[in-house]
Amino acid sequence: MSRKLYPVLEVLCVAALIAFITFLVLSRSGGTDKPVGDVAAPVVKLLEEGQMDKKTNADAAKAFGFDLSKTDGLVYYENTDIMDVSELLVVKLKDAEDAEEFRTAVETYIANQKNLYKNYAPEQYALLEDSILEVSGNTLFYCTATNADALYDAFRKAL
Repeated sequence: MSRKLYPVLEVLCVAALIAFITFLVLSRSGGTDKPVGDVAAPVVKLLEEGQMDKKTNADAAKAFGFDLSKTDGLVYYENTDIMDVSELLVVKLKDAEDAEEFRTAVETYIANQKNLYKNYAPEQYALLEDSILEVSGNTLFYCTATNADALYDAFRKAL
């Protein structure tokens, strides 16, 4: 390789490093100081009658394997019909550093659900494929529903 290329490669490496650090900083930003109920309220208003039922924090901990001591509150809704995968979860974490742990728990949950529904409930599998999982700072949003996009929009506005 020519010595003339080394300065170009150095500049490209530095630029890539700066871009990566910027991405990391921006992906950790966001979140909210609002109580989780205030963030979830506009989202819950958009739920259709009978679409999902409110569940307890213990139900969420059991379903997703969460350590509730790391949360500053959560709101969990689920459809009680075994053949309906509709769910809504909003979690406010005490420390944004725990966000990846919670994201991984939800990703694992979604993968398990996909395995369950893949071969015998293709419409439910499709909903799982289109589910939304986002972390914004100290707040996690997960939704599998026919109106997941509208619910997510309400969540973003509530932050």
